Amino acid sequence: MPLLGKRSEFGPIVAPSGRGALYLRPARPFQDVQVPDIFVWVPDGATPDGRYPVIYAQDGQTLFEPERVPFGVAWEFDRCASRLADDGLIPPVMVVGVASSCDRLLDYGPEQILSRLGGVSRRAVEDRHGGKPRSGAYARRLVDVIKPMIDRHFPTRSERAQTFVMGASMGGVAAAECLALYPQTFGGMAALSGHFRLLPLDDDPPPSADFARDVVAALGDFVREDLPAAGEHRIWLDRSELGLDQHYGPAHHAIETALKDRGYMIGDDLVCHFYPGVGHDEGAWRARLSDVLAFLLGPLA
Repeated sequence: MPLLGKRSEFGPIVAPSGRGALYLRPARPFQDVQVPDIFVWVPDGATPDGRYPVIYAQDGQTLFEPERVPFGVAWEFDRCASRLADDGLIPPVMVVGVASSCDRLLDYGPEQILSRLGGVSRRAVEDRHGGKPRSGAYARRLVDVIKPMIDRHFPTRSERAQTFVMGASMGGVAAAECLALYPQTFGGMAALSGHFRLLPLDDDPPPSADFARDVVAALGDFVREDLPAAGEHRIWLDRSELGLDQHYGPAHHAIETALKDRGYMIGDDLVCHFYPGVGHDEGAWRARLSDVLAFLLGPLA
């Protein structure tokens, strides 16, 4: 059961699946830091010590309740995690959804990756995102403010091997930067339709003939120099066939190649998956969420 007291900042709301318990902390400051809406789902399955591994996910408003999603399709995280736990494929797991802000592109904008782009390419991405990237500040807030708050209020297993970060599109890029900055905090990450193309729109023309080459080189350097070497982490990277994802092949291939150089092995601690016939949307990500959770939380091959 949660460790919530009478003065807890987390109020109960209804979990759409009817499974587990869902809580919301509305956006407001904490320790002089502005914290967005935080959704916390606690499963109803038991564990030997009464505590749970935790997944931290970007765009938290899309995870549970369809009425909070612009297109009315949620990930149904509570339903998926409950089904997998019932089937013995994963342990019961807590999910912490950190809602995105109106400055989502800046909050998730990858400082470490963009710092490796040439000046023209970097400025072009910053111009189209509307300013300087803030992934470092986002990751610090997640690790230094939000995670301690969750550990204090809920029965978490707080060690690295039981703590994961994930997201879709730019949220997946932010997850990669979180792992790079805090490899001692997170035991793995998942980027669904990871938007490592960096240009925000499907029809954005590249700013120069060299832009794609610059991105591929920057991603390779980021993986080799910033992400942890293989041995203690799991990494999931996927893309769809349609929509924005149709542009992701070269960037994802660069990441996969660099991860293999660092010792990661496909089917063991690394998954790089392609989903044909689907696009860049919550429905597509919901359909493969069970694959992601089984990889992050299941036994290593």
